[in-house]
Amino acid sequence: MTTPAEAVTDPVGTVVSLVTAADPALGHDLVRRIIEQVGGGRSKRRRLAVELAGNPSVLTTGRSPASRVAGDLLLALRAAGATGISPPWCADCGRRVTSMQRRGGHWYCAPCFVRPEDPGG
Repeated sequence: MTTPAEAVTDPVGTVVSLVTAADPALGHDLVRRIIEQVGGGRSKRRRLAVELAGNPSVLTTGRSPASRVAGDLLLALRAAGATGISPPWCADCGRRVTSMQRRGGHWYCAPCFVRPEDPGG
């Protein structure tokens, strides 16, 4: 996977472009504020930008594997009224995830996250 140069040089701008392409009804300023709230520092924002540039479908499918910050971004965008952005979905049962629980790069709903893993499996 080739990393777009803008994902490294302008991570917030890259994510804003990807998000507004997925949901054109969202305003650039709103998306920028949300990214700045959930995106952490510059390094974390760069990783988010590179991740979403490599797999922008996570914005519309809500399917992991994906980072915690990508899931937090989906949750924050949905809370702000985004309708073209998917909520995150549980990798086990397919339910909508309302808070980030991760194991092995996948998102899980609370009941599936606390369920013990099959030791023989």
